[in-house]
Amino acid sequence: MSETTGTTAPLKIALVDDSDLATAGLRALLEPFGERVLLVEHREAIARPDTLDVVLYEPLGLCGTAESLLRDLQRNSAAQTAVFSWAEPAQLPLPTARPYLSKRVTASRLVVDLEDLVAGRFGGETIDQVPETPESQPVPEEAAGASSLPEAALKVLTARECDIVSLIVAGMSNREIGDELALSINSVKTYIRTAYRKMGVQRRTQAMLWALEHGLGERPEALVG
Repeated sequence: MSETTGTTAPLKIALVDDSDLATAGLRALLEPFGERVLLVEHREAIARPDTLDVVLYEPLGLCGTAESLLRDLQRNSAAQTAVFSWAEPAQLPLPTARPYLSKRVTASRLVVDLEDLVAGRFGGETIDQVPETPESQPVPEEAAGASSLPEAALKVLTARECDIVSLIVAGMSNREIGDELALSINSVKTYIRTAYRKMGVQRRTQAMLWALEHGLGERPEALVG
């Protein structure tokens, strides 16, 4: 954040998120705080990475293009990188050990968090600060049964995504999967969409074949031969 002639320039932030809705929503939320925080377009961020103060990103379900953009911004700017997600810290992949900002906070709270982050006084949570689950406590749902899942699949998908893909192989519909795992139909669709991106597939049959190759589920008769 630069200072000129006694005035403080607004923080410049970039958002790396596959969801256009997330970007539009953040822009609308920050608009009343334009004198303090400015969300820049990707084109400007790429052209002037040295002007960025913060790079926010959603670590879940990023496509290859978004991941490449994130790496470029991290490499070419001195901006602070921070996770910006709806998911709770314990649900995020551990390699994303960055300061964590929740999408659930109010716009005014987010602006303060961003300013504190740049000033080095941010007191929020970081992914690598999430405490391990004590043995006396129930295992988080995402991790439950993970040890019984094939390692080849877990290198690509989360335990929950593996469960859902296994049920796809079993021939269940999205509604049936939701009933089986106590998830809403929208949550099931989101998990499937994210899993498909990670697997590099677009159709259910492709997902079933990928799953079988990685040890998830038993081969249905329709796919034998």
